[in-house]
Amino acid sequence: IILLLAGSASLGLSTAQTFDERLAYSYGVHTAVQKAATSALTAHDITSADAEQALKIADESKVLLDGARAAAKIGDTSTANGKLLLATSILSQLQTYLRNKGA
Repeated sequence: IILLLAGSASLGLSTAQTFDERLAYSYGVHTAVQKAATSALTAHDITSADAEQALKIADESKVLLDGARAAAKIGDTSTANGKLLLATSILSQLQTYLRNKGA
């Protein structure tokens, strides 16, 4: 999360402070990863197998984000923050992979 927040700040964007802001930001990253994987496949920067795997991992990360939201709603902040951190880390790594492939 720190790298994503630092990246936002370097772009002149305000950094997400609250759990809800960080969660919303991560959902946005999820959408960006999906679009980047599709674009990379269309541009032949990655194989269809790589695209499928990237999209599958992105979908699994969304399940973590949904779980973080659900945990936050019942007041389980430790689980909510843990799931958010894990999902954000995975999505960040996917973004880096796709960026390195030209997406």
